Amino acid sequence: MNKKNLILGGILIILIAAAYLWQGPVKNWQESRKKPKNFLAGLNAEQINIMEISGADNSVVLEKTGDKWKIAGTKDFYLSSNIATELFSELNKAIKSDIEIVGENKENKSKFETGDNGVKVVLKQGETVTFEFIVGKQASDFISSYVSLPNSDKTYMVKADLNSVFARDDWYDKTIFAADKDAINKIRFQYPGREFTIEKASSTNAAVHGQWSGSSPNRFSVNQEKAGKIVDIMSKLSAAKIPAQTFDNTGLEKNSIIVEATGDGVKNTIMIGDASTDDKNLYYAKRGDSDNIYLITKEQRDELEKQIWQLR
Repeated sequence: MNKKNLILGGILIILIAAAYLWQGPVKNWQESRKKPKNFLAGLNAEQINIMEISGADNSVVLEKTGDKWKIAGTKDFYLSSNIATELFSELNKAIKSDIEIVGENKENKSKFETGDNGVKVVLKQGETVTFEFIVGKQASDFISSYVSLPNSDKTYMVKADLNSVFARDDWYDKTIFAADKDAINKIRFQYPGREFTIEKASSTNAAVHGQWSGSSPNRFSVNQEKAGKIVDIMSKLSAAKIPAQTFDNTGLEKNSIIVEATGDGVKNTIMIGDASTDDKNLYYAKRGDSDNIYLITKEQRDELEKQIWQLR
């Protein structure tokens, strides 16, 4: 190979290498320089112990108590573990995500719902504000959300579904009872002027073991399927809605229906009052050991208001 061909070959190699660098590492470097810095990147979600979340229709303040999140201003209402886990999962995704500018004008913020129509999130460590941002609507890919800073005209897209976890109105854990139904072995029914009790047999006799029967005020037979429906309610019960937390007009002070289920590690007592003034198919209820007020369905209420003959 002559000298001229060697020179041409060398030039070709240099051009190929230059093209590779330009299309590969150099281009990636240039594109990365254009990407906006994720303003959430320095946030440590584990240090957050207060969250103030306010939207157009509702607002809530969440306070970390031990390993649970309590709804501020309530005596005993918390987030369910599922909601809390999902919230921090998406928040951590946002912290690690690349972000993309999708709008730079203030006028665009209403379209992305990152303005006054968005959900403002203030994260605190004690009384110190760690970060605050506005969550907009869900992006068209259904896995991203639009976000903005309160004093910025820009709107960004982040690869996390922050909309579904922050733009919600069902923060309250609606669980009333969550127990092992097999542990329940006694249920007491108390109404004005009357009460009775049913119990589950613990005899070693296979024919009667686990069977329900009446034990007070006298012995009476019990239909096992009917007893089973009551056990299901008294072991696993969730509210249909969470009403305003005031006892006015609830009828809970009348003690018209009190049902207590007890057993191995279980003591579930429910008190049921009047029908809701807003929906006659829902009834006010509370646990015996809490002042939290719930609304349960008429079907659930009716299942717990029984005469002895209705259980036979």
